[in-house]
Amino acid sequence: MKAILLREKGAIGNVLVEEIPKPLPQPNEVLVKVYAAGVNPVDWKAAVYGYFELPHIVGTDIAGVIEAVGREVVDFKPGDEIIGSIEWTKQGAFTEYVATKTQYITRKPNNVNWVEAAAIPLAALTAWQALFDHGHIQPGQKVVIQAAAGGVGLFAVQFAKWKGAYVVGTASEVNDAFVKSFGADEVVDYHTTKLTDRVMGADMVLDSIATPEVQEECFEALKNGGHYVSITAGPREELQKGYDIHATRFLFVSHQAQLQQIVGLIEQGIVKVHVDKTFPLAEAKDALEYVHKGRTRGKVVLTVV
Repeated sequence: MKAILLREKGAIGNVLVEEIPKPLPQPNEVLVKVYAAGVNPVDWKAAVYGYFELPHIVGTDIAGVIEAVGREVVDFKPGDEIIGSIEWTKQGAFTEYVATKTQYITRKPNNVNWVEAAAIPLAALTAWQALFDHGHIQPGQKVVIQAAAGGVGLFAVQFAKWKGAYVVGTASEVNDAFVKSFGADEVVDYHTTKLTDRVMGADMVLDSIATPEVQEECFEALKNGGHYVSITAGPREELQKGYDIHATRFLFVSHQAQLQQIVGLIEQGIVKVHVDKTFPLAEAKDALEYVHKGRTRGKVVLTVV
């Protein structure tokens, strides 16, 4: 089978298309024929910085059909259509077949195609956990979503709006109407406007940019006791000392029950999935370069079938 392997860190160009043996599922695993694989920023970062043990197959998000099940598997069967973020330390999504434990997958939403399905897991779970597990948002609160047009950002805007929050997104002017179409009440053009010129007393900020300048703006925009949640760089210690803010950085975890809730919202039409661009599996390097540019609207997906 074809797979996208990383054997040496240091550059996105180090990812290679290789032929490797088809995996055999363990007794507690299922074998998935991958139809599409979501591309996330961590994928190009892993190629550059070597986050995971080498060599490894790149990627974590899959959408596909179960081809075989191990003898201990009782909750899935061959033919089931699934999505999931597979085991973080192993990676392995950018390939034609994946063997994975069932705790990392759930059934595919019935109202999206394979490409849209693959765009869901990591980005949606990151947004969900940022807002609800770490940001503790409540109805009526003011929530700021940095980089609101991105993969995590678009899901976060929709989840916060569904929860009943007043949602402020940051995006370039060209994405103003786009982000509002997903539910944002306001959009702040980060090219021309400081966040604090438009927002003060926010209850929570989700920061996927986290440069020193952006972090400081986020802290200034929050009320005392507000929540700052970063999914990239952690808040600086000296910055935290100057504010009464609950600040954290976290890494998402693959969570079947939460993913099932998200699937339900998508099937109800409450949450939409937006795919910016697709690439065939063999052009994974180009997909990683595209995501590296940081200008995507929603998600980028590799098509496998």
